[in-house]
Amino acid sequence: MNQYPRKPALIVLLVATLIGVVYVTAWGKIEQLWKKQPSEQSLEAMEAKIAELGKAGGVPAATWRTYADALVAAKQYSKAAAAYKELLELEPFQRDAKFQRGLALAMAGASDEFFNYQKDLVYSEAKLAVELFARPETEKYRQEKRFADLVNEAKNQAMD
Repeated sequence: MNQYPRKPALIVLLVATLIGVVYVTAWGKIEQLWKKQPSEQSLEAMEAKIAELGKAGGVPAATWRTYADALVAAKQYSKAAAAYKELLELEPFQRDAKFQRGLALAMAGASDEFFNYQKDLVYSEAKLAVELFARPETEKYRQEKRFADLVNEAKNQAMD
């Protein structure tokens, strides 16, 4: 039986691990620097672009979508819900935008707005309403009686 030295293999493994750790750490630092620099996709730039396009005639749906997603990433949920509403006025059949708007309303803590939105959603797209109510972000709302009744109604409507 042949016995091979283990030290060279161990050294190669340690060097490869060290190179990987250095690479990941350096990439993290580079990404932080990129995020600090104002870019075309910063909130301020997008707000200015929306204002400019609004004066010119209309803001495209893709711009509203990008803006709403950026607001969610910045945890500005009430503004994000308003941006998703603008998007849905332009393209009312975007299922993902409806879901994201409901989620943004829930995260914003807008209980009455979220209830009214969900109530409308229960009768237009019950399965989507059930999906929204299944999210952990809506847990605090489901404890209220009006929301519990709405959850039951959504499940009943989704069965049809």
